[in-house]
Order: sequence, then structure tokens, then C-alpha cells
Amino acid sequence: MITASPAAPMTRADMLTLVLLVAAQVVLFLVPLIVLGQAIGWPASLRLPASEALPLIARNAMAVLIGYWGYLLTATAMLPLALALRRFALAQGVHGGLPDTMAAMGVAAAVLKTLGIVRWLSAMPNLAGLHAATTDPIVRAAAEVSYAALNGYAGSVGELLGVQLFSGLWLMLVGIMLLCTNLRINGIAGLAIGVAFATTALRTLVPAFEILSTIVPPLALGWFVVLAVTLARLATRTKA
Repeated sequence: MITASPAAPMTRADMLTLVLLVAAQVVLFLVPLIVLGQAIGWPASLRLPASEALPLIARNAMAVLIGYWGYLLTATAMLPLALALRRFALAQGVHGGLPDTMAAMGVAAAVLKTLGIVRWLSAMPNLAGLHAATTDPIVRAAAEVSYAALNGYAGSVGELLGVQLFSGLWLMLVGIMLLCTNLRINGIAGLAIGVAFATTALRTLVPAFEILSTIVPPLALGWFVVLAVTLARLATRTKA
């Protein structure tokens, strides 16, 4: 709901900070997309069996670290973005439970994504190194079982809950918030992308949804670019 008197006006500096946080999602995500994509075929490599994934990680250990550090920064940058969008919503007169719920979903998504990503900076490189350093089939089998188990659990936390479900719910709420502030095109697009993200969480039940995993992320990047441009235009009309 829009009220006549915004509760927390934002200055031009506040708006520009918000623009930078939105743009950071695009810039930072390009690091894993390019580095990991070239090195290990990410994100498709997440579906590889351990016997194929571990040698691939071992051969590209430095690229994996660089790529996942970039991905970690993308996730942690969602925290200030979620809070900044909450402040923007309040400044635009959006009240009720929407701003707080939206921020909570964004923070939850960021935390869950971070928990899932951390395994690639610690456990996975160690398992890949152990797997590559031995020819003992028992040791290799143990490394592969550990990889599969850790990937199954942390992957569900980070990818299923963080990237798909909670990020999807957050984007849906951001879309609704933008609709409330009369940024209708951005709002409709954000709502649709959020629904698509959340839908990918059901791909294990409906295999046809798997295609969304490759289509939605590029669309989300484009949406963030357009949103950054829209907010930058609003910033130019905001008092210093």
C-alpha cells in the first residue's frame, strides 16, 4: 500500500548506493559464470558424478577457487542489497509486512547460498587433491562417497533452498514491491523471474522444469541491469 508521506526519505547518495548494490549482483556473478564456465563447465558440472567431477576440480583448482570466491561475494552482497531494498520500499511509502518479509527472504537466501558455496573453498578442493594424489581405489572411493554426500547436503542447502526457493521468493516480493511503487515493468518482470526461480526447486519432481535452470539466470542478470538503470534515473531526480 502507498501512503502519502514516505516514512524514510532516501538521499541521492542512498539511491546511488542502492544502484551500486544492484549492479554488483551482475558484475560479481560474471566472475563464476565466466571463470567456472570456462574451467569446469559450471553450472552443468554440478550434475557430474564424483568420479568425473573430482579430477576436473583437481586440474582446475585455482580457477575453482577464484570462481567460487566471486560467487561467495555475490551471495554476501545480497545482504546489504536486501536491506537497501527494504529502505527503498519504506521511502516509497510501502508499508505493512511487505518490506520486512522481503528483506527476511533476501537475507535467508544470502545466508543459505553462502553456506552452500563455502564447501567449494574448503572441502571440495581437499577431496579433489586427495583423489588426484592416490591410485588406491579404496581411498578414491572414499573421496567420491564424501564428495557425493557433501554435495547432496550442501548442494540442497545452497542451490535448492538458497538459489532457487528463497531467492525466488525474494525476487517475487521485490517484484510486488516495485509494482507498489509504480515501477510496473520492473515489477512484473521481477515477479515472473522469481516464480521461475522458485519453480526450478521442483525439478526433481517435474524433470521438465530442469530447462529453467539454464534459462532463468541470464534473464535475472538482464533484469538486474534494467533495474539498476531504472534506479539510477530515479537517483538523478532525488534531492542530494
